[in-house]
Amino acid sequence: MEDPVNAQLSEAPVRETPTAGGGPAIEGPAIRISTAERPAEAPGIDHPTVIELQDVSCYYGSFRAVRNISLEVKARKITALIGPSGCGKSTLLRTINRMNDLIPSYRTEGHLLLDGQDLYAREVDPVAVRRRVGMVFQKPNPFPKSVWENVAFGPKINGYKGDMDELVERSLRRAALWDDVKDKMKQSGMALSGGQQQRLCIARTIRRSSSWTSRAPRSIRAARSRSRSSWPSSRRTTRSSS
Repeated sequence: MEDPVNAQLSEAPVRETPTAGGGPAIEGPAIRISTAERPAEAPGIDHPTVIELQDVSCYYGSFRAVRNISLEVKARKITALIGPSGCGKSTLLRTINRMNDLIPSYRTEGHLLLDGQDLYAREVDPVAVRRRVGMVFQKPNPFPKSVWENVAFGPKINGYKGDMDELVERSLRRAALWDDVKDKMKQSGMALSGGQQQRLCIARTIRRSSSWTSRAPRSIRAARSRSRSSWPSSRRTTRSSS
């Protein structure tokens, strides 16, 4: 079992104060990145590093919102970022898929690697990064379209030529939603329950996806594509609260 790592994510100080039980408690914005002890896996299972952060700091103007984060996200593993509201979890996730580039005052220091490729290298197109590294938010945002159209929308506008029905079914199965909606494919995605809407958004995102990093009340499974014919061929997905 690896030791938990505590890393301060904002400029606010972190203090230890006694709890009612007498033990120390951490106050102030902080994040804990930890691994849990699990039963030993069968030998030969490979868990390569998918995403690697090397001494990453995130700034909004002169304010440093995320401080000196280094971590590795493994394929077929679940990685969770845990911390109080405002400590920088969403900022860190948005940095991985370069959504923060849309904020004029934002800048990043350090290195972020996806399958060994520096995501902030001069020659990397941020739009291509966002196509490969998706993000599913805690609050579901299905399109005002049918269940089928929600999942098929992305492949259709990107010129997908395969069996669309098979792709939609496979995506819904991977999101554990197929059994709930297989007889409601023409029903509006907005008519589903909150949990079903969330899984619909996951299905819409993972139609081409291969692995996940997760930050949300519910865990998302990690997996990795073996198809690597071109740099943007696979997809990573982050999930966050808004």
